[in-house]
Amino acid sequence: MPSPLIYSPKYNTDLSLYGVDKPFALDRGEQVLAKLKEDALAAAVPAPSYNLPQPIYDEYVRLVHTPEYLESLAQTQTWLEIFEFSEQEYQPEKAQIALPELIHDLRLKCGGTLAAADLALTSGLAANLGGGYHHAFPDRGRGFCVLHDIAIAIKSLQTKGKIRTAMTVDLDFHQGDGTALIFAGNESVFTFSVHSQEGWPDEKQVSDLDLPIRESDSHLYMEYVEKGLKESLRRMTPDLVIYVAGSDPYEKDVLPGTKFLRLPLETMKERDFYVIDTFAHLGIPLAMVFAGGYGPHVWEVHYWAVRRLLEKASGAHLS
Repeated sequence: MPSPLIYSPKYNTDLSLYGVDKPFALDRGEQVLAKLKEDALAAAVPAPSYNLPQPIYDEYVRLVHTPEYLESLAQTQTWLEIFEFSEQEYQPEKAQIALPELIHDLRLKCGGTLAAADLALTSGLAANLGGGYHHAFPDRGRGFCVLHDIAIAIKSLQTKGKIRTAMTVDLDFHQGDGTALIFAGNESVFTFSVHSQEGWPDEKQVSDLDLPIRESDSHLYMEYVEKGLKESLRRMTPDLVIYVAGSDPYEKDVLPGTKFLRLPLETMKERDFYVIDTFAHLGIPLAMVFAGGYGPHVWEVHYWAVRRLLEKASGAHLS
């Protein structure tokens, strides 16, 4: 059985080459794979392999994003607006590569999400060890998100006739506002989001099912997840699910804006196991992407999720 994992060492972008010193999400995929290799050595079994992605084709990107926006990505100013750099965080005089050249890295990671979604259709479960740029709008990038890889993957597979319907299960700390906006009024895609009520973005979009959770109710997090997933499945049985498994609700996330949800590792594990197990049991293809997660410890959440996905994948093969 082929590996259900999509990854490239090129995901680990050296931002200093672009003159950038900003605490983006570290390459959690590399850390997850290192821990899985350690596990394999301890158990005297082969370490998990992964499949290399290819950069997303422009024709697929244009299924989601406007020509004017894509043209604007050739301008440094567009990138400055998306990432909201301070003077200390972006110093062009130190750059060895022009900032707009970052698009090549993002096209590769978007290709990884499409590859994972495509692979899930035959293997049952798959994961892109990165991706999840759910804040990008058709006409602009925002919240560190330039290209909406999730929407690109879904629309690409629909265009190819490989799927008719899809569901997004977004459990990132932040609402999947770009996803909600892109698929608003599209009955072929069901968007479900559990996110912080108090957290950014201040202006939320309207998903098919939104369950915003207040800091005071964070102890009810799993109740929100279970209730929402059951209701989502009552309203649609999709051909494909993309699970946006953000680790930023984790108590060890260092982004100041995620202070409203501080969930322990056991809750994060319970969340990811519940989602993966639910769709594996139903035989509905699921592709997982990492989305948000900041600081040196959040990879722990993704490790347990990927480990669970690998455990379930061997029994989730679809005919």
